Amino acid sequence: MSMEAGAITARTVLTLLLATWPRRLLVGGLLLVPVILAALGGFGEAEARSYDATPGEDIDLGPMTIRPQAYFVSDETSRSDLELIDGATAWLGVIVEVENTTDSPISLTFPGPASDALVPQLAEGALLSATDVVPSDAYRVADGTMGSNALPSVRTEVALLWPIADAESVPETLTATMTESMWTFGPMSNENRWMSLGDVWTVELPRTQLPPPLFEPEDEF
Repeated sequence: MSMEAGAITARTVLTLLLATWPRRLLVGGLLLVPVILAALGGFGEAEARSYDATPGEDIDLGPMTIRPQAYFVSDETSRSDLELIDGATAWLGVIVEVENTTDSPISLTFPGPASDALVPQLAEGALLSATDVVPSDAYRVADGTMGSNALPSVRTEVALLWPIADAESVPETLTATMTESMWTFGPMSNENRWMSLGDVWTVELPRTQLPPPLFEPEDEF
């Protein structure tokens, strides 16, 4: 990818340094940023980019690759958890394939690691999960087992679940967004953290049926 002088952005420089330099050289590298920028004409305007995605397309979000497929609305899965959520009548489930491209497990249901991985776009208050954008549960579509953790280099099809109050409020085609991010070491905090890089993909997901392995029969007792 070519880049004209003056068009370099802070995001570009930080991404390059954090992705390619050892930690012990990071501080020294950051000290060179003003020199590099002066030679290239200074900072350009760092604008987030927006892309349209299609169901079934691989989206490289940095720490993980995600392939959004479809969504369903059902109250016939994870029934006991649903009953514990005040006001919830059904689950909004989004079926995705995820592949963790880091060296450590990534939680799909814990705020931070995957909070921007996929976010359904519904009216404010429609999602009843504690953090709104982060799914409450994740289950493997193949066998219905818990799939909250994405393991390194393992591609897994999972259903991300958000509790909703009104099943009828979900449109026939669901809009969802995915945001690029980076797993980086903070020299000041001395710990790893996630940093959003701003690029956003938008996908229109078709409705499908609840995958049979996720069906949970009603408790007869």
